[in-house]
Amino acid sequence: MVKSNPSDKSPNLQVELAKERNRVAADRTLLSWIRISVSLIGLGFILEEAIEQLYLWLEIDPTRTLIPLKVFSLLFVSTGGILVVIAAFDYQEEIKRLQQPEYLYQHRKSLGIIVSGILVAIGISICVMILTESIQ
Repeated sequence: MVKSNPSDKSPNLQVELAKERNRVAADRTLLSWIRISVSLIGLGFILEEAIEQLYLWLEIDPTRTLIPLKVFSLLFVSTGGILVVIAAFDYQEEIKRLQQPEYLYQHRKSLGIIVSGILVAIGISICVMILTESIQ
């Protein structure tokens, strides 16, 4: 006859499978943020040339606003770089929580809303700069 020790709890299969699904979902989410970050960095690199071509099409002298173009390009590159770092930290925190015996849901601010706000602010700034240059 096998005695069961009350201190030896066998893991709940449903809980363990749910944790595994959450782990895989966290992996997919991290990879998605990395793809978005790489896209933002790439956009930052090509943004200067694209806006310069737009200026030529609008018959605006692009040499007058060369520094703001570089600043906007750097904003996209730095946003992508910062985003991948924040996503990696968020991923690590999620993995730590999943490794705990009792998983507790914690409400967090949405990284997507934060990045969307930053991109909207950058986009509006670029539009304002182009409109003020085309009016002058």
